[in-house]
Amino acid sequence: MGESPQTRETLFALREAIARIEGKPDHVARLAATAEPKTPDRAPDTDQQDLFDALMGQMLAPGHLLEMRGQRLQQSGAVMGFGMALALMAMERDGAARQRLLFVADPHVVREAGLAYAPGLLDFGLSPLTLVHALPRRLEDALWLVEAALTSRAFSAILLEVHGNPKKFGLTESRRLSLKARATGGRLLVLRQAGEEEASSALLRLAVEPAPAAARHLADGSLLGGSIGSPVFHITLEKSRIPGSPELILEWNSDERRLHLYDHFKSSGLGSPHPLALFPQTADRPHRPAPMGSLLAFAPRLDRAS
Repeated sequence: MGESPQTRETLFALREAIARIEGKPDHVARLAATAEPKTPDRAPDTDQQDLFDALMGQMLAPGHLLEMRGQRLQQSGAVMGFGMALALMAMERDGAARQRLLFVADPHVVREAGLAYAPGLLDFGLSPLTLVHALPRRLEDALWLVEAALTSRAFSAILLEVHGNPKKFGLTESRRLSLKARATGGRLLVLRQAGEEEASSALLRLAVEPAPAAARHLADGSLLGGSIGSPVFHITLEKSRIPGSPELILEWNSDERRLHLYDHFKSSGLGSPHPLALFPQTADRPHRPAPMGSLLAFAPRLDRAS
């Protein structure tokens, strides 16, 4: 049951009185009065680990269609990165049987976000020689290519990029691809960029967002302040066999080519992520303004009629 306005006012007054007794300023006391009680943002570590293990078992199992969804086109890099991470882990599980990945890109996403960058893929842990990149002009050609790739059984995983919620890729088309993946034992990852939730035959549907990364680790185990570490993804389960909509924060290790639970929630002790001022002063700037130069007086110009 919701609280009545009188109850809420009484609660706010009590919080404000307690804050003032503790010696806090008036504005801090008012903020403390209106603040909602904090609840834990995440489950205990054991529950997070169990959820992570169950989720990875479903995502890496062959013969399924999975969907990763990004709310905005600006998040296309995170959605593609998470899909590539799962594809690499699937390729590691298959061993030497199938060492090829197929990425069917969407033309609209390529125009807005660009093509896959080969040096970046190499730093991510993927050799460009193992990736087959396709850019069909029409969605019908992309769907035909995916079905042919599943039938060939030559790829460890296939990534299909789709922009938005096109009418030509609905429940019927996803059902057909899901049955094809189940019959051939392939893994099909649908990367829906800037799309909304809709009915599909995917075993799992995940909302993928980028998350702040930790600093890079040095040889002695400390963190290098101001640096950017491994990619971090914020995952929300939108469709799964797991009840509710649990969330996970996962970090990609390009050396091990594995996803791990992100455990750097606390500060590293090096200060804020931006230790310098937003507009730092120039090191060689003088301590006082430079004097103005000499003034030139221009005589007034008189235009007289002759």
